[in-house]
Amino acid sequence: MALLKAEAEKLSNNQLVQGIIEEIITVNEFFGLMPFAKVDGKAYVYHRENQLPTVTFLDPNDVVTEDAGTFTEVVAKLRILAGDVDVDKFLNETMSDTDNQLGIQLALKAKAMARQFQDTSINGDAGSNPKSFDGMKVLTAAGQVTPIAANGGALTLTALDQLIDAVPNKPDFIMMRSGTRRAFVALIRAASGNTGAMIQHPNFDVPVLAHNGVPIIVNDWLPSNEVQGSSGAVCASIYAARCNEMDGLHGLYGGSDAGFRVESIGTVQNKDALRTRVKWYCGMALKSTKSLARLSGITNV
Repeated sequence: MALLKAEAEKLSNNQLVQGIIEEIITVNEFFGLMPFAKVDGKAYVYHRENQLPTVTFLDPNDVVTEDAGTFTEVVAKLRILAGDVDVDKFLNETMSDTDNQLGIQLALKAKAMARQFQDTSINGDAGSNPKSFDGMKVLTAAGQVTPIAANGGALTLTALDQLIDAVPNKPDFIMMRSGTRRAFVALIRAASGNTGAMIQHPNFDVPVLAHNGVPIIVNDWLPSNEVQGSSGAVCASIYAARCNEMDGLHGLYGGSDAGFRVESIGTVQNKDALRTRVKWYCGMALKSTKSLARLSGITNV
């Protein structure tokens, strides 16, 4: 009898490729640009100008008036971002011939933590979830939000000019969704027949698109279901921001390490498994309200 396929397959093994292919991807160029400041304590406290003192012109022998400036205290609290993973010791020790079972799970946990921070850095609202921190949408002062139109509308170059002007000390970047960036490129092509200005940014290996000398970055954590007037949930926002520890937007971390920390908790009490914890004490702060502006109601998402 000839060799049957079913019998031949018993003597052959499938080739298992090492590693896990990444499928869950959200473009976010903002995360790599954000500086982080260390916090020695449970919160980060700073003061913004509230009112300047007055000065006047005088004649000789006039009484010099006295008053003082006032300040507003701002408190940015650190939050705990953490998760545990249990890996059965038998599985880890006997089935790690191609991929380390514990190592793979820790890498996935760290990725999930990074994604949660990236989402929260835009959409976080401590009012809705007191365990979280405020993201850019909440941190943007009311006077720094400009709707493109009462009920939403398409992106215009003039609106981008206004957004840049809303950050007096000049923003470090303009941030938008991928679909909004495509709409910007279409506007530039229609106006000048090319893809617009490109500048070299120290954080990127290749030149990046820019508007009036301000780099444009993509962040698809920006929601595409915002409502502007009667638009329905079909709009997105564009942000312009300064990112630094002096007067801009920046991240916060507490403890001895700036990044994630991995702790071995040990053997789980009621099963033969090793528990490992990944954690990060983190938050965000916005120094000057003039360092962050938002253009809302964009229908190019």
